[in-house]
Amino acid sequence: MVDKEHTKFSRFSKEYINGVELFLDFAYTSGRAQGNEILCPCSKCRNRCWARRDVVYDHLIAIGFLKGYNIWVNHGEEISLLPIVNYDKNDDDMEDDINDLLHDTFRNVIEENGGNDGPNEEAKKLYNLINEAKQELYPGCQSFSTLSFIF
Repeated sequence: MVDKEHTKFSRFSKEYINGVELFLDFAYTSGRAQGNEILCPCSKCRNRCWARRDVVYDHLIAIGFLKGYNIWVNHGEEISLLPIVNYDKNDDDMEDDINDLLHDTFRNVIEENGGNDGPNEEAKKLYNLINEAKQELYPGCQSFSTLSFIF
């Protein structure tokens, strides 16, 4: 994580200006620059406009950082979204959890379709998901199914 304490100071303070310089150095050395431009994280551009360093600097001083842009993912800061979990190859709980999840999600579809001649379109989608939950992620993989990999 990169220190972002400077964003708490006035945009015209020495701490903020030094922080903007540190941000720009980080952004240009992270490999996310395209030529001499990066996405501008000011509250006007909102990481949608590519600009040169001097323009981004001016925007950050005059306008300030986009509120809530606390993790600079568009500028090379990486985060771990999920903890790494080691699953035992003999652990069958994964498939059971997927089946329970599908049942809870589509319970109303099953109940609504109880007396009909055949499954409606929503029920067919449910059955396809259940079948996908049972398919191996790749040949020989017994730890994960196609659907469990997505979740």
